[in-house]
Amino acid sequence: MQSLRDPAVRTAALGALGWFVAVGLAVVAAVLGLPWLGFVAVALFYAGEAALAAGDPRVDLWLGEREMAPLQRAMLRDAVSVLAWLLTVEPAIRLVVPVVVTVLAVPAAHLGYRVLTAHHASVRRGRLAWQRLDVEGELEGPLRLPPILPVVGPFSGRLVLLLCDVFVVVGLWAVVAGAGSVVLAVGAALTLLALAACILAGVRRSAVVRHLPSATEDNERLRRAVEDFAPEVVVYFSGPIGTTYQLNVWLEALERVRRRTLLVVRERHHLDDLLPTTLPLVIAPSAVHVEFVHTDSVLVALYPTTVIRNNHMIRLPGVRHVFINHGDGDKAVTYSPLHRVFDEIWVAGRAACDRYLTKGEGVRLDQLVVVGRPQLAHVGLRSGAPVEQPPTVLYAPTWEGNFDDVDYSSVASMGVGLVRELLRAEPPVRVLFKPHPATGNRRSDAAGALAEVTEMVRRSPRGTLVAPGPDALYDAFNACDVLVADVSSVVADFLASRKPYVVTNPRRRDTAAMQRDFPSTSGGPVLSPGDRVVDLVREAVTTDPYRERRERLAEYFLGEPSPDPIGRFADEVEAACLRAAERHDHVLETNREAPR
Repeated sequence: MQSLRDPAVRTAALGALGWFVAVGLAVVAAVLGLPWLGFVAVALFYAGEAALAAGDPRVDLWLGEREMAPLQRAMLRDAVSVLAWLLTVEPAIRLVVPVVVTVLAVPAAHLGYRVLTAHHASVRRGRLAWQRLDVEGELEGPLRLPPILPVVGPFSGRLVLLLCDVFVVVGLWAVVAGAGSVVLAVGAALTLLALAACILAGVRRSAVVRHLPSATEDNERLRRAVEDFAPEVVVYFSGPIGTTYQLNVWLEALERVRRRTLLVVRERHHLDDLLPTTLPLVIAPSAVHVEFVHTDSVLVALYPTTVIRNNHMIRLPGVRHVFINHGDGDKAVTYSPLHRVFDEIWVAGRAACDRYLTKGEGVRLDQLVVVGRPQLAHVGLRSGAPVEQPPTVLYAPTWEGNFDDVDYSSVASMGVGLVRELLRAEPPVRVLFKPHPATGNRRSDAAGALAEVTEMVRRSPRGTLVAPGPDALYDAFNACDVLVADVSSVVADFLASRKPYVVTNPRRRDTAAMQRDFPSTSGGPVLSPGDRVVDLVREAVTTDPYRERRERLAEYFLGEPSPDPIGRFADEVEAACLRAAERHDHVLETNREAPR
């Protein structure tokens, strides 16, 4: 589980703690007949549930794995309340039976609700989603149905149903406190009515689901729409939660492509984080679906990532497969042998070509195409004016990578101390903080350090958290005077500004070896654990001894400056389509002539 320094985890953990305390208090109140303590327990029960619902869902999952899921917690809450009533009031059996039936109606209704929702999910399963593609007049699909139950504060879905016990629970404790049985009767009646309303809402949803077209009919409509659109360029993307930024960085450039372009995305969760775009999109969850939405019109497929699922597209004949990556820096992953599978590998400048050709990974010169970095179109060049005081420092570390061998992140080992020193510097400096979106995904210590740094920056009058956005990083480039970053494409991209930077060295590598293996680091001083970052920042904004070196590196990494980097990318896509046409037509002709 992530560190308790993460606010979402802390909220859920406090909710879990409150629930455990509530159980203890309720038992004591039931045994000793203390109604006031019982009401405190009831308040804690529901407050704890609210915190669990609002916080990190992994805490609730952790409880569920230990037989303390929301249903079990509701049943225990109800059982303790009934126990207090039985011990204090000693009611007649004619009163016990309807109360017990009411309490048991909660898990029974919960079971019915889960059965209904599972049935609805099975009926809707297998339908491909799309956006901004005209499918018989519909620009988005399949039809999104509203939730069965309304959202109540942090509660949604089955959690709302489990809240229906609040009326009978309060009624039970009210009777323990001396109220008449009519209060309990009203509470029980309200609980039963609320449960009935929940089940009725589910039955109404069933009637709607029953009249929907089948998944096969829905998908055939989509396939016909894709064929009518006849895409010539496909942008193929796959990745786990938190990786949508790898596609987002290309959207502005892709909007300028003159050929008909379709986004084929494998996982639906990317829709939550995808930036606004006019490009049509299809979600193709399986390899069969990728082939299902593929048309003979496709000339070129662009790939921002190297994931195993790329094979499902690469296997399709007649297409020119182009790797465009989502960053172009010195990390080892930027020259992976996996890239050999592509027909073309598009790079920013000569540095990437040298990287591929000297690392012995089998990439050929004829695969490499220099296209520049269209994402840097809005990065401004450093002006000749003196730096305004106080100077602004951007700390933009990378994440810890999928493996230790490609972990260049400074967040866990250096981040807290580095940012604390900057925020306390005298004379003062301003601090912008822009972490990599995937920070903490693999290492819990990185997640904890990220939460601590974020909180420090948020609370300091000198600190600013860079908000997420399509150009957030590049806007931060323009706003800062000095960059502090790890070995990553951030450093290479920052060269476009010609501003000074400091590169971290969390593993204390030899500086000469580091500059040899990661050429971008030679454009600024190297910061190892224990070094004073403030001193390096002061030097950067005054004497800046690395300025001439950065000028040379900028051209080496990013190529010749272009007046329209995005237009250049669009031209390269056009050229790739022309290169693809001959093989594409040959494959189609061969397929037509093949015996059936």
